[in-house]
Amino acid sequence: MHTEKSIGAVLAETKAELKEFFETRLQILQAEIKDKVRSWKSSLPLLLMAAAFLLMGWAAFTFALIALLQALFLPSAYSWLWAALIVTVVYMAVGAMLGLRGYRAMQSVGVAPMRTLEVLKQDQVWIQNEARSI
Repeated sequence: MHTEKSIGAVLAETKAELKEFFETRLQILQAEIKDKVRSWKSSLPLLLMAAAFLLMGWAAFTFALIALLQALFLPSAYSWLWAALIVTVVYMAVGAMLGLRGYRAMQSVGVAPMRTLEVLKQDQVWIQNEARSI
C-alpha cells in the first residue's frame, strides 16, 4: 500500500495551511485594532474637553494680564485681576485633570497590537523548533 503523498498534494496542503495561518493572524490583528480604536474613542472626548478647558484658561489668563495692566495704569480696584486669576486657576486645573485622565487612558491601551505580536513571537519560536527538528 502506497502511503506517501505526491509533491503536488503536499504543496496544496502547505498552501492551504499557510493561507489559514495568515488569515488567523489577520483576524487577531483586526480584532486587536478594533479594541484599541474603541478605547481611543472613549479617551478622545476627554482630550477634547481638556483642550477646551485649557483654551478657556488661556483666555482667562489673557484677561487677567489685561486687568493687571489696566490696574497698573489706572487708579482702579484690583477686583478684576483677582476674579480673572481665580477663574484661570480653576479652568487650568480642570483642563489639566481631564487631559491627564485622557492621556492615561490612551497610554494604558498603547499603540502596538500586543496580542498579535505575542502570537507572532510564539509562531516564530514554533517555526524555529520545527526547522531544527527537520
